[in-house]
Amino acid sequence: MFLNQPIKSPEEDPFYRRIRITFVIIGFLFFILLLKLFFLQIIKGEHYRQIALKRSLKVITLKAPRGNIYDRRGVLLAGNIPSFTLLLDRKIVKGPEGDKTLKKLAEIIGEDFPTLKQDYMIACKKYPWEKVPVKTDIDRDLVARIEARKYFLPGIEIQVEPRRFYPLGEKTFHFIGYVSRISAKDLKKLAAKGYEANDFIGRSGVEAQYEDILRGKKGRQLVEVDAKGRIKKIIAEEEPTIGESLVLTVDSTFLEVAYDLLKGKSGAIVVMDPRDGRLLAMTSAPGVDPNKFIEGFSPKEWSKVVEDVYHPLLNKAILSYHPGSTFKILTALAGLEERVISPQETVFCPGYYRLGRRIFRCWRSWGHGQVDLLKSIEVSCDTYFYKLGEELGIETIARYARAAGFGQKTGLDFPGEKSGLVPDKAWKLKVFKAPWQKGETLNVAIGQGALLTTPLQLGKFLVSVVDGGTIYRPWYVAQIIDPYGEVLKEFSPVKEGRLPAKKRTLALLKKGMVQAVNGKDATGKAAKLKNIMVGGKTGTAQVIGMKKRVKSEDLPYLKRDHAWFMAFAPADNPEIIIVVFVEHGGHGGSSAAPIAGKFLKFYFEGAQPVL
Repeated sequence: MFLNQPIKSPEEDPFYRRIRITFVIIGFLFFILLLKLFFLQIIKGEHYRQIALKRSLKVITLKAPRGNIYDRRGVLLAGNIPSFTLLLDRKIVKGPEGDKTLKKLAEIIGEDFPTLKQDYMIACKKYPWEKVPVKTDIDRDLVARIEARKYFLPGIEIQVEPRRFYPLGEKTFHFIGYVSRISAKDLKKLAAKGYEANDFIGRSGVEAQYEDILRGKKGRQLVEVDAKGRIKKIIAEEEPTIGESLVLTVDSTFLEVAYDLLKGKSGAIVVMDPRDGRLLAMTSAPGVDPNKFIEGFSPKEWSKVVEDVYHPLLNKAILSYHPGSTFKILTALAGLEERVISPQETVFCPGYYRLGRRIFRCWRSWGHGQVDLLKSIEVSCDTYFYKLGEELGIETIARYARAAGFGQKTGLDFPGEKSGLVPDKAWKLKVFKAPWQKGETLNVAIGQGALLTTPLQLGKFLVSVVDGGTIYRPWYVAQIIDPYGEVLKEFSPVKEGRLPAKKRTLALLKKGMVQAVNGKDATGKAAKLKNIMVGGKTGTAQVIGMKKRVKSEDLPYLKRDHAWFMAFAPADNPEIIIVVFVEHGGHGGSSAAPIAGKFLKFYFEGAQPVL
């Protein structure tokens, strides 16, 4: 029967139709797949390759070491040492998984979990960027332990960076300054200059003033990383460039000796070369160890610093105070130049000076008797200068004071310097809306009243007096050098002008100051040396007005007088000047002059001073 049935063609057979339809569908799907592959590989291939590349490659910033700071003999004042910082990535170390990582890390570093987590949370608040520093300057053994277990510590990174180091610690704090980690506020302003999160920046002193010179140029490292961000290999590297270094005019030994001489006191010492105005030392006490600003203070340590009655964060060498009797040299200069006095003219001092109904007392209650110019400087007679001040008037005193550099910054390239204040009639009218009184002139004539000067200003003034009238701008950078020691820039003295005084006037002032140290009744005899002739002037500045005479040492510390002494040596050919300021130190002759004497003895004889 089958043989007699007609055979159907494939087109008519349902089975073959189903197979054909299936192949068409498969072919269509395959065509769609080919189109998709073509689009991904040819049209968008480069785009997706870049995404894959970015996910496996990472650019790491290599910190650049800051340039070094040296003294005039090449002694290191600020340098760098290798340091390891523990960073935590806040995007990874978070939530329950982050706590697990912190617990593992706490076990490795030998710290309890709550303390470590608290440190981490504090760091996250302080540094609002992706990777926050939790531990700084960790030792190599700890680094090795963390690196060995890094696979189990996602989000943990050890950063190698140059750490600033200050060999003399607190002794150079106010002059050299310090660096600390950049803040979020700073970063907003400085990002355009290439600063990044976790960078260090100069905060005060030389470090801040020469930030752009000292900071180096960062390097870059292109690395391949795995899915957890761990480095697999280095692809390319651009090495960082160390910053340029500074050679200063100061002497590290002078800085140390000056600071040690102020031990237990609050004050400042400025030492200069009168032949060209260069700084040999500038120190303020007490100080703070600048290395602690890198390591970090505990809350207890920081409270101790900010609550210290001696104010260790303030640089007293550039702050303003009443100069006391040191200012009498300026008053005498004005008197001689204006011919209001002659060197031989005498004034009788009964222990006070009468101005109308007011009595202005001399520091020596029983008086000095008859005194001329030189004797008045030797014994620091207030009565003599009260009379001279009245005859000169405030406008004349103010004019000479400003010409000598008072009431304005010295020009030293140093941050934070105060201008001081030279008061006059216009100033009082503007500030107090009141007329000037004659009694105020008498106070200014002896360095009191509204008059304010800085130790650095007094140093600049004394340089101009003992060097024949030349006014030098104080300076302290001798050279800028590259990392190989090649000199890039050399600095020279800058003459700003001359004192409005004849050489004869300056010679008389120097002679008076020599008597103030070596005379029979000298107030500064504590600075006298055996083989070197020293000239100087004491100053005792009242902090508060007293109706009755009270010994300074019997008053509460903050109400005691400030002590001053400025000196130069050798008298016939000065090569050094020194200004000593002791805050609430009492009398200049008994508190500041001995310090100057010990420093000068060390300078000329090389013997370590007895503290």
